[in-house]
Parts: sequence; C-alpha cells; structure tokens
Amino acid sequence: MIVNIAGVGITKGGIHWGDLQLEHGYGMVAAQLQAGRANDLLGVAFAARRDNPIRYVLYHPGFTRSGDLSPLPPVLRASIRAAARLSARPVTESVAPIHDFIDRPPSAPLTAIDRDKPVPLTLSTLDPADAERLAGITGSLLATIRGRS
Repeated sequence: MIVNIAGVGITKGGIHWGDLQLEHGYGMVAAQLQAGRANDLLGVAFAARRDNPIRYVLYHPGFTRSGDLSPLPPVLRASIRAAARLSARPVTESVAPIHDFIDRPPSAPLTAIDRDKPVPLTLSTLDPADAERLAGITGSLLATIRGRS
C-alpha cells in the first residue's frame, strides 16, 4: 500500500504540457500547483497498471501546522503563521487517517481523500489519459537519465 500525502481534490493549476519545467513563466504558486497535479496524475497512472496488487491512496490532510516557512518572504511567513493559528489542523489530527489506511487498506486500486471526504475519481485533475501521458513522459526522462550513468 502507498499513502501519498497529496493535494488531491484541489482543482486549481494544471500541467503545462508545453513547458513542463516552467522555463517560460515560472512562478512559485504555478510550480506548486503543477507539482500537485503531477503528483496526483502519477498516482492515477501507478494504480492503473495491469495486475498491480498495490493499493494507492492520494490523501490531502488539509491545512496542517507543519513545515519550514523560512524560505518564504517574511510577510508571507507571518501571514501563513497567523492563518495556521486560526484554522490549521495539528499534525496528529492530520496524520490519524493514515493509520486507518494502513490498518484497513481500501479494496479499490486507487482511493482519493480530501480532508476525510472521498474525492470522485472522475475529477478532471485525475484524468486517466493525462495520467498515462505524464507517466510516459516521466518514463522517457528517467530512461534518458539512466542512459547517462
């Protein structure tokens, strides 16, 4: 079983197919959103493999009081800390469902959960064709890297 801490359920952002490395128009938010969508799609592709006995859970715990904010600008750090005091979940609460996934794995090859609510696998950000496309591109990139060693 794989439990992937993801942003599943968030529909903002997408894959910039013509500029996967965001060389033209990089922005921190755009990169984070693309990374989230790519993460979700690679989970979809993994779960779709034929004869794959491994169950895959995309789990979005929601806003959680965790992480290192030091790379962010001071004003943004302060804003996030203030918001976290008001609405972020403690880490123990966010990770609790992971124990349930491990103790009682889902029967479906792919499960998507956003803050304790199931996410429909028909969501556009979980499109199987996009997942296969990204998996193919990723496989090609990995083969190129392996060929260099």
